[in-house]
Amino acid sequence: MENKNISNIIVASLLWSLVPIFVAGLFETTSIIMIIFLRFLVSGIILFIIAVFLVFLNNKKAGFARLSVKVILKSTLTRNEQFFNVRYLTYFSLVGFFGIILQIIGYFFALKITSVSLTMVGFQLSIIIVAFYEHGVKLERLDIFKVLYLIILIFSISLIIFVKAQEIEATSPEEFAIGGVYIALFALCISFLNIGMVKDTTSETELKLMNKNQNYKIIRMLFKVSLMFLLGIALLIPFTLFVLIIPLEINLYLEVISFFEQFKRLWSILISWQMILLIIFSTIIPYLLMFIANVNWIPYNLTYSQWNSILNIIEPAGALLFGVIFTDEEFPLGYLIIILFLLIISILLRYINESRNKINAYILIGQEQGFLQQIQLQLLKVDGVQKVASLIGKHDIIVDIKTNSIRDVYRLINEELKNIKGIKSVDILFIQKINKYTS
Repeated sequence: MENKNISNIIVASLLWSLVPIFVAGLFETTSIIMIIFLRFLVSGIILFIIAVFLVFLNNKKAGFARLSVKVILKSTLTRNEQFFNVRYLTYFSLVGFFGIILQIIGYFFALKITSVSLTMVGFQLSIIIVAFYEHGVKLERLDIFKVLYLIILIFSISLIIFVKAQEIEATSPEEFAIGGVYIALFALCISFLNIGMVKDTTSETELKLMNKNQNYKIIRMLFKVSLMFLLGIALLIPFTLFVLIIPLEINLYLEVISFFEQFKRLWSILISWQMILLIIFSTIIPYLLMFIANVNWIPYNLTYSQWNSILNIIEPAGALLFGVIFTDEEFPLGYLIIILFLLIISILLRYINESRNKINAYILIGQEQGFLQQIQLQLLKVDGVQKVASLIGKHDIIVDIKTNSIRDVYRLINEELKNIKGIKSVDILFIQKINKYTS
């Protein structure tokens, strides 16, 4: 099952890497803003409809706890404790606009102004930014393998810039500078998305729904991403009006003007084969694959988020390769092979880093009378907790945890678990080795 879910992540990443090919033809006739508007509006609506359909299907089947669209949407009014304690509606709006819409604006403008290979630098920069952020907030330490991983990424970035810098003589240096600004915007926004998505906590009401019905997890994800898309698009409109009043940059200004002019042929743009491929194969399907992998993940050694982190270099590597093969981009074959080799090595180093750093352990908890349900819900909200189960015997609760170090295990116990009312004793069992059955 785990291998199948890893395959889902790989396929989703490869589908996302096809985006530069799908949009190359659209850029010639369609405003970048219109492409973004239609892509995420239609995708958001379709994902929302799928979520509603799954709720209907769930309620039709016997043996499943009933779910309500109204209750699910009402949960968006609760507060996200890890994201500045704002309501989920605000959280979805901020991540949707700054993490998705503004990111794609930077991505598409970088593709149009510079090249596929230079734009892929933004992906690698975002990985470096997130790595230093996680180190700064003590989420992950920089061991030798993580440092080597980052050095290889920096070296591959340098090689791409060195190769493409030769083209500055044939084109305007100003264009490259503007493209560089959009690449930086893309890198910062995708970093914000990766950091923001991790801070998606679950309310007690939602935890109860998940415990009653395992289908709720994927339904929640569908609602969450569809709302991010739709709320991001809702904020895109005032952003475009702001650009019309105060032109931020001439390329963006011209694309916004074209966006409003092209509303009269919106349907013909939507049914173009490039737009259909972009929406279905590079938006809806990859997101569904990632959701399925996340929901069905059974972490033996590495978690879903760890494998996602290991394999996130596939998208820029695939886009670089497909961009050179299927578009008009020129890139020396020797340098291309070297860069792809370095990116493959970086995946291996990231895997070693994740495997070495992760600590698997079970925590056995004794609880005071009358607190069992309350304690379990509180435990499920703690970062690092994978699973919570009730016991009969000497201990009352067993908690499956995964952390980056032994230090994090003790931090989790001393700062998180001991602050939960009703816990009277804690014992730790560190897992030395997991033997898996293979048929």
